[in-house]
Amino acid sequence: MGKFARPRHWLGRLAALFLLGIGATGAQAEPFAIVGVTLIDGTGAAPRPDMTVVVRDGRIKSVGKSREAPGDARIIDGTGKYLLPGFIDSNVHGTVYGNPKRRDTSVKYSERGEELALEFAQRHLKAGVTTIRDSYGVLAPLLAVRDRIARGETVGSRMLVAGNIVGWGGPFSLTFSLTEESDLSLFQEKWNDQVAQGVGEELVDMTPEELRGAMRAYLDKGVDFIKYGGTSHTPRPSLIGFSPRAQRVIVEETHKRGKIAETHATTPEGLRLAVEAGIDLIQHPELNSRDLPDDLIRLIVDKDVLCAIRSNMVTGDIRRRQIEERMAAETGLANAPPATTTAERNRRADALGESAEIQRRNAERLIKAGCRVTIATDNYLGDAPEFRREVKPPEQEPGEGSLRAIEGLVELGMTPLQAITAATRNGAAAAGMADDLGTIAPGKIADLLLLDADPSADIRNIRRLSLVISRGEVVDTAALPDRAIFGAAQ
Repeated sequence: MGKFARPRHWLGRLAALFLLGIGATGAQAEPFAIVGVTLIDGTGAAPRPDMTVVVRDGRIKSVGKSREAPGDARIIDGTGKYLLPGFIDSNVHGTVYGNPKRRDTSVKYSERGEELALEFAQRHLKAGVTTIRDSYGVLAPLLAVRDRIARGETVGSRMLVAGNIVGWGGPFSLTFSLTEESDLSLFQEKWNDQVAQGVGEELVDMTPEELRGAMRAYLDKGVDFIKYGGTSHTPRPSLIGFSPRAQRVIVEETHKRGKIAETHATTPEGLRLAVEAGIDLIQHPELNSRDLPDDLIRLIVDKDVLCAIRSNMVTGDIRRRQIEERMAAETGLANAPPATTTAERNRRADALGESAEIQRRNAERLIKAGCRVTIATDNYLGDAPEFRREVKPPEQEPGEGSLRAIEGLVELGMTPLQAITAATRNGAAAAGMADDLGTIAPGKIADLLLLDADPSADIRNIRRLSLVISRGEVVDTAALPDRAIFGAAQ
């Protein structure tokens, strides 16, 4: 069996599609109509009962009150069910990009990037996440899997790919993990170059015109959007890399190609510079270093910059664990003498989970201020199962983390309909695909979720999946992933 050959359960998927009159590729599929369904269209509008949505050639042909469906359309009974746009996760990592803690996984799986990226995309699709934006990873396998899915050669969430975070070195670098070059093996040096793709730390030393050339060359590689380091990766120390003039060059060259420009910045002033440079989206605007200044929040709102929030990391089960750990740390430090050094104060702050508290407060404030929010989970592969000392927590598992992020937005102050809009219409804007995705309307690509219960009454009902439809095709979610590698241990 080849690397992407479909296993035998693919026959079951074909049989299921045949029963619905839906072909194996959207372009050849017979039209179908979902009849009598309650429509939640992704715009934030109230649910509309007794609707019919007709899909033809992978796109939504019509949306209206239930009536007789077209004679050539197969019928899907939507009575008692709820139809939503497919979910979009604006920040995931589908390859093993490595760091000093996961070196063994990087070495063992360095040649299996395509298999892992496909499994990753399929696990997202299984959960109803029909589009993912991979904002940092190994470029070549990500592009290969993106293109195979786009051509209909394999099934998986639609993928948009950034490759490296421009201005950062690879995972074994100072800017990413505070790793000195003198400590690297030859494998790590080569792995850094493979991830950095010629747009690493060296870009910070370039003149604006040199930087323009480097950005054009990188965009020529086929990336879908640009994410750049507004600061270095770690919070201590967090150093501003690109000057304001250089940041404007990065944004300008990205916009010339009609693509989204975004930043990862870990300090308020680093973030402010990026917003002033004209970025479209902020990854992790909730920060974890300090509370956001009020005027910076106002600037983000006034410029309508998308806020891609990791709500999965400060709500739900992980929030409860954070509170328990903080209480345990407070008990342990109750009789401790006062900290006498900066390093000791930092260690105590880490033990108390202060960064998580900061992130949650900032997320709540951004939402309350009216920022346009999308989910950005940082879902990642992590260590291979055989190298884990304990089970990976579910908050950043493919698909599962995305659902927790949507649920978490409600915990942070959104209504269920607002949270759904964040994961659909706003996600489409983050993808630069608002004309094609994110809402249920004539002409849009038919990425649809049919639910057995009302998510506007209880956001947890987003888990009550009856059907996942991607590009106008019903997905056999039970058959995904085709080949479980990292997911086998879950």
